[in-house]
Amino acid sequence: MEAIDIRKKPIKKDDFVRYIGTGFSGKVLDIIPYSSLDGVDMNSKIDISNQDKFWIKIDKTELWYLSDSLELLDEKNIKKPRFEKNKKEKNIEEFSNDFEEMEIDSSAGIGGG
Repeated sequence: MEAIDIRKKPIKKDDFVRYIGTGFSGKVLDIIPYSSLDGVDMNSKIDISNQDKFWIKIDKTELWYLSDSLELLDEKNIKKPRFEKNKKEKNIEEFSNDFEEMEIDSSAGIGGG
């Protein structure tokens, strides 16, 4: 048996998936059968609706998600981080050197009008 996403596509380790509840996405670190994760009572019968499910661990949150609450992402659908460091970015010291030295004193104008 293999882990299947909400669209019935197989999920494998190192695939990228999206949690449909929040839209969060990440890389699959681990996959284990539903009944083998700590906290699932091994002595109780597994509901028939859960016997084919798997737990999927995602890299960014280090949390486990049920396989049927995830969707497999194509490489083209993987979003890059919004605030990825740009090669043109400057560190704070370089940035502050771009400004002229100035003084602020108490004779500044009053009012907002």
